[in-house]
Amino acid sequence: MHSLQDASSSSVASDAATGPGAHGANLVHSSGTADPAGADHSADASRSSDQRNGIGTPVIVATYTAVCEPAAVESTARDIALEQSVEVPWSLICDHPERDTVIGKVVSTTVEDVRSADGTVQARIAIEYPVGLAAGQMQQIINLLYGNISMKPCVRLVDVTFPDELLAQFAGPRFGIDGLRKLLGVYGRPLLATALKPRGSTDAEFAETARQFALGGGDIVKDDHNLVDADFSKFQSRILACQQGIAAANAKTGRNSLYFPSVNGSYQTTVKQIEFALAHGVSGVLIAPHLLGLENVRELTARYPLVFMAHPTGSGTLFHDNTHGIAPGCYLGSLFRLAGCDITIFPNHGGRFSFSADTCTEIADAARGLLGPLAPVWPAPAGGMTFDTLPRMSRQYGVDSIFLIGGALLSDSAGVEAATRRYLQAIKALFPHSKQEVVQQFGSACELKHPGQPGQLATAIKTFLRQKGFRWEGRTETSYKPNDELPFRDVTRVELLGTNGEAGAFDLRYFEIAPNGYSSFEQHEHVHAIIGVRGNGQLVLGDQTILLAPLDIAYVPPQAAHQLRASTGEPFGFFCIVDRHRDRPRPVQ
Repeated sequence: MHSLQDASSSSVASDAATGPGAHGANLVHSSGTADPAGADHSADASRSSDQRNGIGTPVIVATYTAVCEPAAVESTARDIALEQSVEVPWSLICDHPERDTVIGKVVSTTVEDVRSADGTVQARIAIEYPVGLAAGQMQQIINLLYGNISMKPCVRLVDVTFPDELLAQFAGPRFGIDGLRKLLGVYGRPLLATALKPRGSTDAEFAETARQFALGGGDIVKDDHNLVDADFSKFQSRILACQQGIAAANAKTGRNSLYFPSVNGSYQTTVKQIEFALAHGVSGVLIAPHLLGLENVRELTARYPLVFMAHPTGSGTLFHDNTHGIAPGCYLGSLFRLAGCDITIFPNHGGRFSFSADTCTEIADAARGLLGPLAPVWPAPAGGMTFDTLPRMSRQYGVDSIFLIGGALLSDSAGVEAATRRYLQAIKALFPHSKQEVVQQFGSACELKHPGQPGQLATAIKTFLRQKGFRWEGRTETSYKPNDELPFRDVTRVELLGTNGEAGAFDLRYFEIAPNGYSSFEQHEHVHAIIGVRGNGQLVLGDQTILLAPLDIAYVPPQAAHQLRASTGEPFGFFCIVDRHRDRPRPVQ
């Protein structure tokens, strides 16, 4: 590789000499103000997760490749930084007092390849963006990293590093590798999966395929992503049939093979499908993040205690040109994982798609590599895979991978059950230390896996909660909040509705304060609706103190300082209704 300083030294030198304080390739304009969008070759472009800019602001570091004339590399890098952050010429932002909080800065440019045919070069460009520009939203992250610049040719996003401050705002994968292994009871080998196809088969035929696959020892059978139902009753029928087929096989084998239906359509339709599947014992779903939108997927993965398997359909438009778009490892690996997907499907090399072996390895590495506190997820190569490719795939992807084998397994003349057993035996031979543990079987929709931590049990969606002694059947009492978060005394909480997969934009909680206890004195943007349930208590609201008796109702407006107290010598219990998506409380001094 060659430093770009050598490739365009005369251009950089003439710009850098026009004002004081110039160094390296930092550009200085006639105003004498250094251009934050200019490249600083004196700094190492590599970034750890706690990287900050010159004023101490955490930054996202995006790496691009760009194909252009050698003399245009610096200006291309500046154009990307400005276009993606402020979308105005430098002259309009150079004197703004807040420019360092809103503008992208080029931190390095390096020539990777000289194209002798047309004289152009491919440059690698690293740009840091203040983390606030992402607004903690998936769609804004993509807009920031590759929004307007996607409409210009020969610019490709190839890598991104997120600061811890941003990653802390994302729940990430709920299950990931460890959680799904606990759910299946399978350790020490890749998982074996297949897809229900072809479209046009009857529900009974799909259910029989699922049953045979589970009897043969298969781990996951998913709907083909083309199984789309305009009539919701048809979706219901297929889910019930396939889930019953899987359950019958599991009862016979003692294993916990899983069925993942495909959920698709509008956001509202997808929610309806997920809630039906969850209520009928399904442990995971197949979803298409590129079609549904990554922020919608993020919300669904955070709300529902399911394994989310991501299908790449539609995203190929980003990958077909290696000088444009977003690198598959970045999109299918890092960004799908950030949205909370537990499994990422991608085209295996050597099949009917054009991904190279290196590209597939990059996706797998992004799925399983370090990404702050977010759990590693499963790479699932698929497409054109056969029995004979198992050794090569095992060498390339290793133990923590899912082999999604469709047509070759389903069309095997021995039948689905025998073919599945044959494939599984070959995988076990390649991974001789694998083991299968017995997983508790669940007989009703009220006993589903994982409320928030991998492998735990959760109460599923219930339409009726019976109360006894101010506790509710199927709901557990938890601590009010971490003791070191805000000061409080002797408060417990019970999450009743909203955190167990129910639809709606609100959460219903029950809090109980022991005699002489109190909640934290706090304020926040979201509102509270408080309904007295047990005993009498006090609500401190601003400079008021209000006595609350059972069935009294109080409204806490945005940013109102408030605290609840049990000051009458008896426990004080109350319902609290809040927005599902809300800001964190802040202490009142």
